[in-house]
Amino acid sequence: MTDGWEVLAEKELLDSSPWIKVVAETIRLEDGETVVDDFYRVDLPTYAVIFALTPDRQVVLVEQYRHTFRRQIVGLPAGIEKPGEDILETARRELKEETGCESPEWYPIGIFAMDANRGCGWAHAFLALDAVQVIAPSPDDLQYQVVHHFSLEQLRDFWLTGDCPNAPMAAIIGLGLSLIESGSYVERARMFGWTG
Repeated sequence: MTDGWEVLAEKELLDSSPWIKVVAETIRLEDGETVVDDFYRVDLPTYAVIFALTPDRQVVLVEQYRHTFRRQIVGLPAGIEKPGEDILETARRELKEETGCESPEWYPIGIFAMDANRGCGWAHAFLALDAVQVIAPSPDDLQYQVVHHFSLEQLRDFWLTGDCPNAPMAAIIGLGLSLIESGSYVERARMFGWTG
């Protein structure tokens, strides 16, 4: 028995980088005998998701059209990592672009795969405290966006009613609420190597 699957061969099926790449892998399972000839891996860009809290304890959210759902969705600010950019730089840039806010205090709170088997991108979640608007939002996305501020209670209701159908957003909202309410975000950040 091995500790994991062994990749025996890869065949690129689609490359539309940086947006998506699809690879068919031939893999050998842990038993050392079973071989799967067509296991598919989907590579999507790494991105940052920001749970930003203002000094008066309002969470900064962005409403924008999401084509998967064919409607406007309210969620946390987020965006993909640009080449040569550190993921915290991505988070700071996206928060400022999408909401016009800056934060002096940042905590990494999690790194999440979108699909445990296929990959489908990695979400790096951050908590940004004392976020204040310093400029007008200037998103570089394709769509119109609206910035909202929810109290922690409003956000909890929004989260519990399932009004956020995007699973990564819903998970990070729940984690953010839990960490803010428990005050354990510093300990959580240290799990990810944060030393601030």
